[in-house]
Amino acid sequence: MKALQGVEGRTEWLDITSPSCDVGEIRIKVAAAGLNRADLLQRAGLYPPPPGASAALGLECSGVITEVGAGSDWQVGDRVCALLAGGGMAEEVVVDARHALPVPEGVSLHEAAAIPEVYATAWLNLFQLAGLKPGERVLLHAGASGVGSAAIQLCKAFGSPCWVSVGSADQLAYCEGLGAQGGVLRGEEGPQALRDFAPFDVILDPVGGKYAALNLQLLGLDGRWVNIGLMGGRKAELDMALLLSKRVQFIGSTLRSRDDQFKADLMSDLGQQVWPLFSEGRLSPQLLKALPIKDAEAAFAELATNQVNGKLVLVIDPELS
Repeated sequence: MKALQGVEGRTEWLDITSPSCDVGEIRIKVAAAGLNRADLLQRAGLYPPPPGASAALGLECSGVITEVGAGSDWQVGDRVCALLAGGGMAEEVVVDARHALPVPEGVSLHEAAAIPEVYATAWLNLFQLAGLKPGERVLLHAGASGVGSAAIQLCKAFGSPCWVSVGSADQLAYCEGLGAQGGVLRGEEGPQALRDFAPFDVILDPVGGKYAALNLQLLGLDGRWVNIGLMGGRKAELDMALLLSKRVQFIGSTLRSRDDQFKADLMSDLGQQVWPLFSEGRLSPQLLKALPIKDAEAAFAELATNQVNGKLVLVIDPELS
């Protein structure tokens, strides 16, 4: 089979060995795969897959089941989307059956490829780790991103007002259209204007070092600060007295390297708590553009601009939609 791999800072559609489908696993004929910042990092050689994971790019995909290993209740022909540690940008993928969920009613396979990674990330960090409760105030940095767009919708659905920091007026309007209360534009002074909306109970931050001191100032008493990325650097100087006096919880979080049982429990929770909201129309995949796999380099370049509202996906099999 063919799969997309990162080779010396570029992508190549290469032949690789098709994996076997063992007990508790399913084989998916891939329709489309979502593109995430982790893929940019892996292509650049900065984020290798966890031990045992496919070296191919892609942390989420959608498609049709073609083989079912013993011990699974899935059926051949089921339409699914799946959370992966790697390998989604390929003609087929074998995954732990517990890491897949049915494509929500009314959602296309292309749209479904934009769901698993970002909704799992937003749900894990806001609701499971930060313990977000209805009425609590949330700040989402990079609010127009895939994770940000999922997080805005989840905050709205579960009754927590949220604000965002974004890169342009267009992105701010996009976030407000999804349900954000407001926000600010990035820039030398822009993030400081977030003080007008503070204090926040929870901050979800993929930026890291650049915003660290500001996050601490913006949080209220017993605030929770969840860091999920380092787009703004890995080091920062913090006023630890402020951390103590506010009783702030600082939570570092990654999803890709979590073990199979953790991901199975997370996907089960998503299936029960979040998936019904797609069918009800309260959540929607934020698919900006579906590009053919031959245009992978263009898709990666577009994501790298940080001007993407929502998600980009790569179409692997155009006959599946």
